[in-house]
Amino acid sequence: MARLEDILEQGDVSEVHGLSRVELERLFWKYRGLRKQVERDTAFWQATNETLKTAYEKLDEQERELARAYQTIRQDLEIAQQVQHALLPEQFPDMLAELELAVYHKQLTEVGGDYYDFFRTRAGAYAIGLFDISGHGVSAALIMAFLKAQFMQTMEQVERPKDIVERVNAASLEFLREVRRYATVNFVVFAESSIRYVCGGGYGVLVRGGEIHNLSKGDPYIGLRRRPYTEFELSFFAGDLLALYTDGMLEGQNAAGEDYGAKRLNGLLCAHADEPVDDLLRRCVDDYREFRRSDSDDITLILLRRRPR
Repeated sequence: MARLEDILEQGDVSEVHGLSRVELERLFWKYRGLRKQVERDTAFWQATNETLKTAYEKLDEQERELARAYQTIRQDLEIAQQVQHALLPEQFPDMLAELELAVYHKQLTEVGGDYYDFFRTRAGAYAIGLFDISGHGVSAALIMAFLKAQFMQTMEQVERPKDIVERVNAASLEFLREVRRYATVNFVVFAESSIRYVCGGGYGVLVRGGEIHNLSKGDPYIGLRRRPYTEFELSFFAGDLLALYTDGMLEGQNAAGEDYGAKRLNGLLCAHADEPVDDLLRRCVDDYREFRRSDSDDITLILLRRRPR
């Protein structure tokens, strides 16, 4: 006599008539059990589908909210970029009459922490400042605006580069410590045949007659500690080249993980120091772009040459 399991395994329905009454009752209850299982499974998947439907509806709404928030952030960043661009300096005509000037300035994101500015001292001398604020993005840009205001105010009070930077540091120290930010500083005041400068962590070289003179940079960053700054003086004659830059270019790496480095940049500056500053700037930037795989920081390079009188 046929067994239920054998028939189910073989899948031959014609053998059902050979089942005994007991086997037929087993088939009936097996069918009832399977039907209940199907009903339970159907109810489960219906509930699951409803849950997923609700979840997807919430996800769609969250995506729409994120899209609206992203659009707002993009608009705010565009405005911040416009504001930061407006804060960058205009060149003094009389400064350009005495100096050739070329500037390459590129932020890593819409807004950033590299900041340069042109100033006048109380005595009428012109000055240039280059700063690299720690971090990137909006917070660094806000620190930039804060430092600009501090320098503008301080320039009306004292004359010497040393005193200017010390006062800005003293006025900014508590705030910068609170927000955990600091800034390198290169601050240079131009005299008739010399420059006086303060350098706290910045980078700068003066090229004369095929020789490079590195700016001394042993002073502290702005916002790290309350300590006197040191003022240095270098001759700066007609034809001399002054280069100020932040570390963004130096830290750019190639595919092998090698840094671009100050040695390579300074070598270019020295080898081509007689070129017009616009051409020399373009040469340095092109060389950097060919070398590096991608930018990793804000970049600023400023070249100045004393014009013949």
